[in-house]
Amino acid sequence: MPRLIATILMLGLASNVCFASEGEDQANSFANIYASLCLKNLTNLEALREKLKPMPKLPPEKAAMFLAGNPGDAWPVPDKHGTFVLALPSGKNLCAVHVRRANTEAAKNLFTSLVANAPSPLIAKQVKNEQAQTAVNGQTQTISYEWSVPNAARKMLFTLTTASSDAAQLQVLGSAAIISQ
Repeated sequence: MPRLIATILMLGLASNVCFASEGEDQANSFANIYASLCLKNLTNLEALREKLKPMPKLPPEKAAMFLAGNPGDAWPVPDKHGTFVLALPSGKNLCAVHVRRANTEAAKNLFTSLVANAPSPLIAKQVKNEQAQTAVNGQTQTISYEWSVPNAARKMLFTLTTASSDAAQLQVLGSAAIISQ
């Protein structure tokens, strides 16, 4: 009988490990959206914009918050795990995914697994890991990685900012950009 109870307890504990929390599901959705939209299309954001033409955009007054005052477009990204917004500022090589709620530690781990190692011949380099106190989102952490070949004039910059406070307006913001040195 003790063996049976031990087996039942072990199975119960193991099954709890298999189910991700809501915050982890949201972080996984963020990573999938970021990888499939921003990372995959970074070198041709105009093609992404063309693919998104038939999709409903946010009205300009709502899109403005996600575009940081720049002209451009923002789209809600439907997902069963949360509220996600894709932003593409006009005239910039920048793609951003905004997440209202997600497990910030899981989002950081997933982001790092996506960008910490660049495909050859590119070299990945962490260029930022900073914490700051903000009025709107509380304590934030920003992590950035660059991908480039040695002495390149242009680099790919991947940035993640997280805010773990439940009162934060946005808990995760991931962006991908092509920058010139």
